[in-house]
Amino acid sequence: RISPVPAGAWDFRVGGVRVLELWFGRRAASGAPDPDGLEAVRPRAWLQEWTSELLELITLLALLDGLRPRQEGLDVGPPVTAADLRAAGVLPAPAAARRPASVLDHQEEGPDGQFALL
Repeated sequence: RISPVPAGAWDFRVGGVRVLELWFGRRAASGAPDPDGLEAVRPRAWLQEWTSELLELITLLALLDGLRPRQEGLDVGPPVTAADLRAAGVLPAPAAARRPASVLDHQEEGPDGQFALL
C-alpha cells in the first residue's frame, strides 16, 4: 500500500488513459498471458524494483501535474516547418552529423598518441 497518492498524480492522463492505472494494470495483470508472446515471460510475484518504479512514477506525475497551470499560460504558435528550419540554417544537417563518430577524427592529445576520454 502506498499512500498518500496526490490526486493530480492519480488523475494524470495521457491520451485519455490514467497513467498510474495503466502502469499498475500491466504489472499486476491477472489471467493467463499469451503463451506465444513476450507477455508469457514475466515475474509471478510483485518485484521490489516495481515498488521503486511506482514511487518514482507517482513523484514524476505529481510534479508534472504541478506544471499544468504554467502550461496553460503558454501560447502555442504555428508549427515549425522544414522550410523554417532551412531558413534558420538548422537543415540540412551537416555531413559530419550523418556519419558515425570516430576516434580517428580527433587530434592526438597525450604522450604516445593517447586520446583523452572523458
